[in-house]
Amino acid sequence: MTIGKVADVVGVGVETIRFYERRKLIEQPPRPREGGYRIYSDATVRRLHFIRRAQELGFSLREIAELLALRDAESNQADASDVRQRAMAKLHDVDQKIEQLRRIRQGLAALVDCCPGQGPLQCCSIFDALEQNAGPTGEPIISEETDMQTIRLSIGGMHCGGCEEIVRHVLEQQTGVKGCSVSHESGEARVAVDESRISDEQLAEAVRGAGYSANIMNTTE
Repeated sequence: MTIGKVADVVGVGVETIRFYERRKLIEQPPRPREGGYRIYSDATVRRLHFIRRAQELGFSLREIAELLALRDAESNQADASDVRQRAMAKLHDVDQKIEQLRRIRQGLAALVDCCPGQGPLQCCSIFDALEQNAGPTGEPIISEETDMQTIRLSIGGMHCGGCEEIVRHVLEQQTGVKGCSVSHESGEARVAVDESRISDEQLAEAVRGAGYSANIMNTTE
């Protein structure tokens, strides 16, 4: 098959095949002496399918080259256990990435949940949370070890925007609070917290200390 036909069969671009050739993942077939197009063998097509599938599973080109080297080895020193070990290592990497993404999603969901979605940017709880948690060394805003959740409080005694500011200030001063939104109209506060550092009852008690009533509604992860 010509390179164009191979590209269609495998589902990659012509330049991708040439890139694989430069990386020594596949051999470039010789050009016919009488002229014309290079012809790729069925074995090369199977090799390209192998490379593409391995990439879909998350293997890097370096790792794919190592797998191909195992398959191409003329000696009997390599066996299926070598391949399985590499696949298990990749599976472990994938599991770690999934867990990291889960924690990131949990933190982002908590920030979004506590945002009122209206009002000036100066009162944006997401901006506040990002500024509060930005470390001087550029450490991640959302720690991988952080278990984020949103605590909802029903607050009585708020009558104006000034009351909102007081309650917001009290909540933001509490250890473990990542951000919050407060509304005197709904009589509710949504607080994104690291549950390992502060409890819902401690938050409610802090609000009560400022002269308002506070009851725990529910928590969401």
